Amino acid sequence: MSGFDLIVVGHITRDLISRAGEKTREAMGGTPTYTSIAAARLGAKVGVVSKVGNDFQSQYLDSFRNAGVDLSGLSITGGDTTVFENIYDENGKRTQRLLSCAESIEYSDIPEKYFSSKCFHFGPVYHEVSYEMIKDIYKRGILTALDAQGYCRKREKDLSIKLCAWNEMKNVLPHVNILKCDEEEAKIMTGKPNVEAAAKILNNLGSEIILVTQGEKGSTLCYNRKMKKIPAIPPDKIVDLTGAGDTYIAGFIVEYLRTGDPEWSALFASGAASFVIEGLGTSVMPTREEVLRRLKRNSPKIV
Repeated sequence: MSGFDLIVVGHITRDLISRAGEKTREAMGGTPTYTSIAAARLGAKVGVVSKVGNDFQSQYLDSFRNAGVDLSGLSITGGDTTVFENIYDENGKRTQRLLSCAESIEYSDIPEKYFSSKCFHFGPVYHEVSYEMIKDIYKRGILTALDAQGYCRKREKDLSIKLCAWNEMKNVLPHVNILKCDEEEAKIMTGKPNVEAAAKILNNLGSEIILVTQGEKGSTLCYNRKMKKIPAIPPDKIVDLTGAGDTYIAGFIVEYLRTGDPEWSALFASGAASFVIEGLGTSVMPTREEVLRRLKRNSPKIV
C-alpha cells in the first residue's frame, strides 16, 4: 500500500474505566486509535506507528483492520502496554493514573513506505515521541500535526497524572504546521487566562494553524493571526465523550488535505467529533457524507 494521506504516531493504550456505581471496564484508547480509525472512515489512507506490550489483546486490532488502517508500523514488544486508569465520580470529574508505559517510539520504527504520506500526526499520550522525530518529518516537507497533551503531563508519586507547562514548546512549535490542544492545555502552555490570548501566542511561536477544543463551547481556530470561533455541532445523544478531540483532529486533517481551507476544515472537524460521543469507543465513526448531512441540517456559523 502506498500514497498514504495520514500517519498517526503515538501509543495505543489500554484504558481501565471506572464510573460511579458501575463495574470497571477495559477499552482500547490513545490518539492513534481514535484518530486513525476516524480518518479512515472519512476516506483517508491511514497508517499507525505505535508500540504495545504482550498484554495487549489482539482482538483490539480488528477495529483497525475493519476500518482499513495499515498496521505495518505497530510493534509488539516484550514490555507492557501503556495503561491508564480513568476514574469518574458522580459529577463526571475524572481522576487519571498512569499505571504503565510502553517503550518509546523511535524514528527507526517508521516503515519506509510511510514517508510518502501527506501528513504525520503526532499524538503522544506520555512523552513517547521525541522532538527530533517531529523535526525530521517536518524537514522532509511533510505536513506535521501535533496533539500537545502528552507533553503537558507529569506523573506524581501516586501515579496520578497532572497538567504541567511544556517548557520545550518554543523549540518544537516552529516544526509543527497544525497544533491541537484543549482549553486547559492551551492556558497552562502559555500562562494566559483566556483561549484567544493563548492561541495567539501559540500561533506566534511558529505553528501555522492552532486548534483549541472547548467541548460543548466548540473550538477556537487561529491562523495567519486571525481568530475564528467554531461552533460545536450537537450530537443526537451523548454516551461517552472519550475520543472527541482525536476525532476532531482527524476530521480537520482529512478535510484540510482535501481543501486547504482551515475554517471549513475546522467546521467539518466539529461535525465529525459530534458522532463519536454517541457511542462507546470507536463504535460510532462517521463517513464524510454523514458529516456533511449533519452540517447541512444544523447550518452552523463561524464567527
